[in-house]
This record gives sequence, structure tokens and C-alpha cells, in this order.
Amino acid sequence: MNLQTPGSLLIFGIAIAEACLGLPLRATGEPTAIVGNCAEFDCPELLNELQESFPEAIAEAKSQCSENQFIGMNLWEQNESRRVSLACWNGEKDNTAGYREGVSLGLFPVPGEEDSFGSSWGCSDRLCEEQVTTLQETYPEEMRNHEIQCGLVGGDLYLLVSEAEQKIDIQCVFSAGVIFVDMDDDGISDGENSRGTFVDNILGSFPLL
Repeated sequence: MNLQTPGSLLIFGIAIAEACLGLPLRATGEPTAIVGNCAEFDCPELLNELQESFPEAIAEAKSQCSENQFIGMNLWEQNESRRVSLACWNGEKDNTAGYREGVSLGLFPVPGEEDSFGSSWGCSDRLCEEQVTTLQETYPEEMRNHEIQCGLVGGDLYLLVSEAEQKIDIQCVFSAGVIFVDMDDDGISDGENSRGTFVDNILGSFPLL
């Protein structure tokens, strides 16, 4: 499995988020700091390790955080699987509310735990589950890549079956444009000012089996 994915869906999600927030599509300069909760890792070193596995996605994420902003990292566990979430935080707090705002830069696997990373499949019936299993057996690398790509933006995967066209589309549904708030300056989200909007993207298609 090649973990050096192009990160195109992550880049797409960042662009959607910026459009929702009215931010420029590409910031300039390097972020001023990298802070957060990285468990047994040093946060800057962890970010460098992630860039080795996901060079384009991490490089693009960094480019969205300018020199008057900083990157926040949070290593957390869900369903016995660990993730690293990245966010870009404004350097200055909102003078009225007393907190700072930020946006997501994506989700990534903890180094060495890549096998457990990836989006889940939103199947509500046995037929869908059987189709997913068949596709995974027939196109293992392509299906795994879709799981990783959708996982980078924290999305869910769905199958869109077209009997008329005899094909199956792989759809990733994720939330873009979410505005986080950091109340205590630790680089970790304490809530949301906006839930953004749901975006669906077709990652690829397979012939109907």
C-alpha cells in the first residue's frame, strides 16, 4: 500500500473551507508555531513524520497557515484507533469574545498505526456490505486509497450504484468550512462557531460487478 497519497481531497476540502470563510486560497509565509497535544510525540517532530508519509497533503496544509497564524495538533483516540487532527489558528484572539478561531487542516494517522486509518463505509443493508467486500477483494489498492483519501478530511464513504450505467461511484461526504474556537490557548478545539456545510465528492468509479 502506498501511503504517499496526493492529498487531492484534503486540498479540495481546504479550498471549500476557505471559500466558506472568505479567506484567500493560499496564504504566504510559514506558521509561527506548532502547539498542541501530541501524547508521546514532540509536535514538530510528529508533523515532520506525517510529512514523510503524506508529503503533498501536509505541504498543502502548511501553506494554508500564514506567518501570523499557528498550527495546532491534537492526538486523540476513537474506537481503539488513534488520529492526529491538524488545525490552523489565528494568531490574535477575538477582542470581544476572548477566544481565537481556526479551521481544520485535516486528519492523519499516528505514525506506525496507518493500517487502522481510513473512513468507514456507510452501508445500511447487507447488499451494500457485500458490494464493498467484493470491491475490496477485486480492487484492494484502489479501495484502500479511497478510504485513506476520505479519512484525511474526516469523511464517510458511500456507494452510488447505477444499474443503467453499470457502474459504482465511490462518494466521500465530509464537512467543510467548520470554524473552531480555542478558549484556553492550547491549540486544541473547544467547540465550534460554525458547523460549515456538507460536501460530497466522487473519488472514483468501478464497473458494476
